[in-house]
Amino acid sequence: MTQSWFAVSALISIAFSGALSASTLYNDGPYLFYNNNKIERIDIVANKKTVSEYNGPLTITPTFNANRIDNFQGVEKIAAISDIHGQFDIFKTLLVNNKVIDQSLNWSFGKGHLVITGDIFDRGDTVTEALWLIYKLEQQALAAGGKLHYLLGNHEYMVLRDDQRYLHPKYVHAVSHFNNDLRQQYSNNSVLGRWLRSKSTIININGFIFLHGGIHQDFLDLKLSLEQANSEFRKTIGLGKKALKENPTWLTLHGSNGPIWYRGYFRDDALNDTQVDAVLSQLNGKKVIVGHTSMPTIETRFNSKIIAIDSSIKRGEKGEILLWQNGEFKRGLMSGEQKPLQ
Repeated sequence: MTQSWFAVSALISIAFSGALSASTLYNDGPYLFYNNNKIERIDIVANKKTVSEYNGPLTITPTFNANRIDNFQGVEKIAAISDIHGQFDIFKTLLVNNKVIDQSLNWSFGKGHLVITGDIFDRGDTVTEALWLIYKLEQQALAAGGKLHYLLGNHEYMVLRDDQRYLHPKYVHAVSHFNNDLRQQYSNNSVLGRWLRSKSTIININGFIFLHGGIHQDFLDLKLSLEQANSEFRKTIGLGKKALKENPTWLTLHGSNGPIWYRGYFRDDALNDTQVDAVLSQLNGKKVIVGHTSMPTIETRFNSKIIAIDSSIKRGEKGEILLWQNGEFKRGLMSGEQKPLQ
């Protein structure tokens, strides 16, 4: 993806606020679908759907392989961010100013790992732009010897089962061109849908456990490896609540104490240090790093064993990115200034 292509892609997103109106012009896309030996491109321009053949510049493959290993050790530097919620400009600014990508929106983090702990979808009006940037950076990171981990959060799972409650009005209009069904828009026959179905939900990097919500004992009692847990999560993509309830493992994974929903680290009466230590011991982890629960800044709990990285980007005002290198965590600000994590 070149800078010029991405600039054009960003331009077709019109920011606005207010209720859905017949007089509002919506632009979105591209959405790519596998069609025999071709890639079909769908764009929405001024409320109308246009269909054409896709000819690049992104590399589109027929399959996306899921990680066989979700435990990574010896990583030299890490950046982590969460809950973008359709706020592409803030996301881009944090990545550029903290030197994860360059001014042309290309990977500049070398062999480092960038972790996005879920919730790209919903609330804001530049979800599509964020998805394609992540898609491109994932390929560039691998080429540089690094890695981008886009972990699925509760809003990814909600969108993939056609839960439209938190869609920005722009995407309410977009889904109307796909029979009002997000499952069709992000089906396994779409490039983004197939790509999302390859993603993990929980990973371990250098002993730091990354996920969207949190780890509760209910999850640990399942006695699943991270790879097994991620495999079970992938099986649930697109399933409704009835199907989840019929499988005890899936019900635990998607329950209020499950990894994509749990908020117990931030309730005063939920946990104590001993319980957190027990969780880390069972995970062979040093820290748990999560999004999902909004904070004004990146914060810590339980003597820095829990790091909360949902810095309220969804408000559309500012945000932060977590950085780790040489054994030290820092908060990366919008300006690029980096402050020690307290």
